[in-house]
Amino acid sequence: MAEAQEWQAKIPVGTDPDIVRLRTALRDLVALSTVPAAWVGREPPAIADGLADVLVRSLHLDFAFVRLCDPNGGGAVEVTRGNGWRGFPEWLSHHLAAVGQFSRKEIIPDAGAGVEPRRGIVIPIGVNGDGGLVAAACKRTGFPDEIDQLLLLVGANHAATAFQSSRLMYERRQAEEALRESEHRWRSLTEALPQLVWAARPDGECDYFSTQWTEYTGVPESELLGWRWMDALHPDDREPTRQFWTGSVAGHRPYDVEYRVRRRDGVYGWFKARGVPIRDSQGEIVKWFGTCTDITDLRQAEQALRQSEQELRKAHNELELKVAERTADLRRSEAYLAEGQRLTHCGSFAWNVHREGLYWSDETYRIFECDEATEPTLEFILQRTHPEDKALVRQVSNWARNEKMDFHFEHRLLMPNGSVKHVEVMAHAVGKDESDNFGFVGTVLDVTERKRAEEERERLRQVEADLAHVTRMTTMGELTASLAHEIKQPIAAAVTDAKTCLRWLARDQPDTAGAREAASRTVKDAMRASDIINRIHLLFKKGEPERQSVDVNEVIREMIVLLRNEAIRYSISIRTELAENLPKVMADRVQLQQVLMNLMLNGIDAMKDMSPAGELTIRSGWEDGQLLISVSDTGVGLPPEPDQIFNAFFTTKPKGTGMGLTISRSIVESHGGRLWVTANSGRGATFQFTLPGEVEVLSRGA
Repeated sequence: MAEAQEWQAKIPVGTDPDIVRLRTALRDLVALSTVPAAWVGREPPAIADGLADVLVRSLHLDFAFVRLCDPNGGGAVEVTRGNGWRGFPEWLSHHLAAVGQFSRKEIIPDAGAGVEPRRGIVIPIGVNGDGGLVAAACKRTGFPDEIDQLLLLVGANHAATAFQSSRLMYERRQAEEALRESEHRWRSLTEALPQLVWAARPDGECDYFSTQWTEYTGVPESELLGWRWMDALHPDDREPTRQFWTGSVAGHRPYDVEYRVRRRDGVYGWFKARGVPIRDSQGEIVKWFGTCTDITDLRQAEQALRQSEQELRKAHNELELKVAERTADLRRSEAYLAEGQRLTHCGSFAWNVHREGLYWSDETYRIFECDEATEPTLEFILQRTHPEDKALVRQVSNWARNEKMDFHFEHRLLMPNGSVKHVEVMAHAVGKDESDNFGFVGTVLDVTERKRAEEERERLRQVEADLAHVTRMTTMGELTASLAHEIKQPIAAAVTDAKTCLRWLARDQPDTAGAREAASRTVKDAMRASDIINRIHLLFKKGEPERQSVDVNEVIREMIVLLRNEAIRYSISIRTELAENLPKVMADRVQLQQVLMNLMLNGIDAMKDMSPAGELTIRSGWEDGQLLISVSDTGVGLPPEPDQIFNAFFTTKPKGTGMGLTISRSIVESHGGRLWVTANSGRGATFQFTLPGEVEVLSRGA
């Protein structure tokens, strides 16, 4: 400002317009240079107002617009003076929409929109206008000249600098106020806690103790700060506490220790001290915060408990001695009582072997369907026993009497009305070393319903097996043409090779080598036909399921051979992705063949009318300890509720039975696996099933 005044003094006085304009510009520049001092400590809106007023007054503007922004994304303030550029808001909006930002000043020749001659100028503040902008308009001839632009730029930059300083001061005042408020709330909270509260700097020196600390110890806070608080501890606890605390600070780990603190009356009380580090966003420790909880009463109670335990231990030993004196007398009664209590949920009995005495509970009488007036004897039991099981009951009773061993067996009862009951008998031998009191205590359980359920399940399994066999027969009947073609191929090849062999042998000079080769091919073709027939025979075979070690990949290849012509019939290609060296699984081979046949035929049926022709992909692998097999097609996909296809009699085929997938899921689940279906991301669906890990692991390279 002093330099500007000095230059102004050197300019000669005259009436020349340029000289007058130069002196005026310097005066305005001096005025603008003094403005920032007046803006110190002002709020951001006041700075924008001041700049707009100075520009209008100094440059005699018809319009002035000031926008001051925070480059870091904070709020902006805007001020407008005059109405000389009424279309400025629309011009600014359209300009920003087209350009996006201001990178340089722009002069607008027709700011008056043709109504009155007026020129305008827009000057960005900061890089690409991130600090805001200043806009001005004036009808003065020659506006804006270089001096006008210089004054606008100087004023804008002064205002932007003052705006940033004001914003930073405002933010700092807010931060300081928030810090004071936070510290006030923190102190209010700590003073409300019943514990003794303390805080420390990152290096471990304590810089705060709550009122509870000072009231308990009678020591002012100023005399506790730093490391002097340890003077209030019991002499025996100071050094161990110092080691614990310095170790926690050095290792950046929580602090947990017990020590004694001297009360204002000189009595020491026990406290549990805990401290945790407070970290900033970068993980650096900025503070330690901790509490000390009075555990004096707990310590005293523990001491009293230890003393009480020593009185109780002595009394317990004396009591054990007295109990031991009577244990022998009560042992037999306790054994009978314990067994009786354990077995009250079913029929129970007691049998004294030497006295031939029997005791029955009410439930046992009910099972044998007799009243309590009936004397329970072995003869009565034999009368109620089914004739075919009487020998078994005699054999078990004689063996138990002689061997003095527990027994457990099942037999049938023939009731007076002709019905048959199945009972399960369990007994425990007691008093083996006492000849007069040796006997058994046990239970009698009516298991008739369980037996019937087992028989029903067995019948159900047989029905399922018969149904599966019928389904196989039906499917094989539908594939008769394809299977016949599959068998005819090797047979026709064998006939051709046999004729060739005969022709070569009938020559004047028999071609024995060619005949031998033709005969060898005949044997191979015949064996191939035999293999196909054997596979078909297995599928037609009816019998009990037979579990054996099965190579799943081999079963997949067998089914591809049987169904290859069916796929060719509809121009469907079959692709395999079979994992090598898979473990073998214990399974029924025929049942697995049926599952694969059902899934593959479903896939072929879903694609037979598709154009272009579809592809059937069979995969095998090992996942989470289980074999995983999948059959994927590119057909018509699944119905709206996919899982209903596994329901019995549900079918989407005109001539389908609706049992194929139901039986397949039953077979897989009987092997301990799971069968499910999912829709493909493109066309078609994928059926997958697992088999459990009870496997024989194949060696590598086998």
